[in-house]
Amino acid sequence: MNTEAKHQDQVAMKPARSKGDSVKRMKLALAIGMSVAVLANQGCDRAEPIFSQNGSATGAAKGFLARMAGGLALKKGDQLSFRIDLSPDVPPGQPFRVEVSYRNSAGDLMDVSERVEIKLNKNPAGARLGGTLSRATVKGVVTFNDLVIDKVGEGYTLNVHGPKAPDVTSAAFAAAFSVVEPPQTAPPPPPNVPPTSAQPISPNVPLFASLVPGHVDYYVFHAQVGDILSVSSFANRLDINNWDTSVRLRLFAPDGTTEIARSGATNPDAKGVDNGFSMVRLPVEGDYFLACDLDQQGFLSGAYGVVMKLLPNLGAIVQTENEPAGSTGQNDSQATAQPFLPGVLYGHFDTPANNATASDFYKIALARPSRVRIDLTAARNGAAYGDVTWDPRLELQDASGAVLWSNDNTYGLDPAVDYIVTGPGTYYVRVTRAESPSNTGASPYFLSYLPIPYFPVAQGGGASAATATPIRYGAEVSGSSAVAGDQYFAFGGTAGDVVALAVEDRTQLQGATLLMTPSSGADAVLLGTDGVTALAAGSAFGTAAESKFNVRQTILQATGTYFVRVRSATSGRFGLRLERLAATEREAEPNDSAAQANAIAPSGWISGAIGAAGDRDHFRIHAEAGQLMTVSLLAAPGAASGTSLSDWGSALMPKLEVRGAQGEVLSWSAADRRGGFNFAESAQHPLLPLLDRSPMIQTSFRAAAAGDYEVVVSDADGQGGPTYFYALNVSGNQ
Repeated sequence: MNTEAKHQDQVAMKPARSKGDSVKRMKLALAIGMSVAVLANQGCDRAEPIFSQNGSATGAAKGFLARMAGGLALKKGDQLSFRIDLSPDVPPGQPFRVEVSYRNSAGDLMDVSERVEIKLNKNPAGARLGGTLSRATVKGVVTFNDLVIDKVGEGYTLNVHGPKAPDVTSAAFAAAFSVVEPPQTAPPPPPNVPPTSAQPISPNVPLFASLVPGHVDYYVFHAQVGDILSVSSFANRLDINNWDTSVRLRLFAPDGTTEIARSGATNPDAKGVDNGFSMVRLPVEGDYFLACDLDQQGFLSGAYGVVMKLLPNLGAIVQTENEPAGSTGQNDSQATAQPFLPGVLYGHFDTPANNATASDFYKIALARPSRVRIDLTAARNGAAYGDVTWDPRLELQDASGAVLWSNDNTYGLDPAVDYIVTGPGTYYVRVTRAESPSNTGASPYFLSYLPIPYFPVAQGGGASAATATPIRYGAEVSGSSAVAGDQYFAFGGTAGDVVALAVEDRTQLQGATLLMTPSSGADAVLLGTDGVTALAAGSAFGTAAESKFNVRQTILQATGTYFVRVRSATSGRFGLRLERLAATEREAEPNDSAAQANAIAPSGWISGAIGAAGDRDHFRIHAEAGQLMTVSLLAAPGAASGTSLSDWGSALMPKLEVRGAQGEVLSWSAADRRGGFNFAESAQHPLLPLLDRSPMIQTSFRAAAAGDYEVVVSDADGQGGPTYFYALNVSGNQ
């Protein structure tokens, strides 16, 4: 099809029914092990797939392995040429990647170290190319990873110049905010046969399509060894009228048949959310396939969108588990724990054949008091190898083996640690599984570790609001109570601040002695400007069986001095940390019609309240032609992926609508007080950076033309009042 047609706006909406797929675990374990061995190498050949259809290494694979250290040495008489690897579409105004390599007449990569220049050829749009336009090859390969084209357009070409090969012009490509594909009608390939009709998908350029009955849509993209893939799908959020589940995603290796990961409902009765992959490390260089079809128990389908991103190979920055995939016994205890430095580690969890509980242990060295932040990403990538989804668990232990923190579910099924260690020394991170006989999956995982220095200010609270001790956003406070009673702290807040109070009791802070929850003998409460009235706020806290973040959070509705009251029935030690997670613009009433709509600031944030029954707040956003725009709302927990950590204390059950220039509804989503069947959410990418602050609902749309669009917020049941508050965020091409 021509490129002009690909960027048109119409997307058909048709029903579809999905079919099952086979599980191929062992071939990918080999590929992942290969990825670990060659992560730092960039000069890999892509001429043929690494695996043959029966899983054995092809002749090309053997040559590939022989050349892992770099390209072939240059010999006298070799005729060199350039090869340019470039996606068919790039995002305007955003960095994109182009790889240039030296090749001989047989297409083999050649080990040439020379400086290469790249430029944008003349074009009717008058677009310019920015970024680093001259780089040196390493083992025959150079990656231009910060190129930017400043204008939307089609038919762009690049020219590459170097001293040892003739100049070459790239294939034509487009700079576009999105691509629209027509419905794919070719029948699915037979089992163990790679797809032949896959359409290209480009990093950072949203792709829109629709599913037809009983069909699987296939897309193909090129990636380097060690690249980290993320994929977001938009189905419920884009076309809620037509979907009863969502899009299931499957990622296939370059052989076209080996399944790397599958993202979909964990069981047939799971609530439908928009699926995706958060961080999938790609094991070899080659052309990968992404399959999209209907999720479990679904009968209806419609328009959908997919955003694919590739984070370039981070090389030695990523630590790697020493224990090979498919084995156990090498880092399964504190005694054999592998050192873990701040940063990111890539590992693999394997459940033993006898279904016994296994462990991966890592040790961290803390020279000073620190807030230890550790996140695990595995279940957000779906089921590895198309197997059952692995449900992981994280523990933080001291040298004696005492468990300081144990968490199962923070990001959906993925766990996290957020614990303050006050005693320097060696501590241990245990990666294991949530206890369940059916939790038998094996999976790669990423661990991210960030120690934040802990420097608290020792402050006692005042005896009343009138004598409250001042605190500020971002500061750690170490407090204590010598006797039972109340202590007061004061802070200045601005209307629209999205505020979270971390309550650092003995479950969160080493050395604290108080247990602080709404039902225990001690607690911390956010108070209004009168110093008496408790603010409407959400609460999250752990249990005896599971550590969780202990927070009280809300969205401030006026500017003024607010208070924190710590009440305890006994003496003891505690800590507090007040965080402003977002600063938002405020709605300006009246904004009850399209003509009165408030413009949303460039930050994308605005907040308000449905102040009375029947109130409707109108806002105005701008979008370029083809942009994918997503509107997210914070209020109460979401129905499917939401947790208490996503609760801001609002009474609002929101309805979100996006309308075009003629008032037509382009997309919508809603909650109601009767159930969560129509919540549109995604657990892949939390809206706020601090651990699972996912929105309550979202809705997305593709802008048909450049211009202004209207966003309408209301209560799904027509209710309203002072506590029906919300914060709204608008983002484009995420």
